[in-house]
Amino acid sequence: DTFFVPRPLQEAALELVGSSAWPRHLRAIAAELKDRRDAMTSALRLRLPEVSLPHIPSGGYHLWLRLPDGTDEAALTAAALRAGVAITPGRPYFSAEPPAAHLRLSFAAVAGAGEIAEGVRRLRTACTETWGG
Repeated sequence: DTFFVPRPLQEAALELVGSSAWPRHLRAIAAELKDRRDAMTSALRLRLPEVSLPHIPSGGYHLWLRLPDGTDEAALTAAALRAGVAITPGRPYFSAEPPAAHLRLSFAAVAGAGEIAEGVRRLRTACTETWGG
């Protein structure tokens, strides 16, 4: 019983994805995610030029940052939490030893560009604490 989605919920989901509004909804979501991705990319380039953005995705929910050599992901993650921003260390996402320290930043579950800018500002604070200077 606990492994399956209840039938009324399945039927509601089918009704939604089968409606004529579904493609319009997907376009609106894609446009908003692109705007958020662009806002985060711009904020990172402005406030954190030390990090590398090895790939800007055409879709999705996250940006991957390559951190400067010698960065301790765990220390930076802890400093970010103290600064009031949650980040995800990259190490668990690599199947083998990662080539460098990475972070995965999500832009999907934020209120908008203002919250992204504030999050990157807080991440800058955490980076300054972790890297010194």
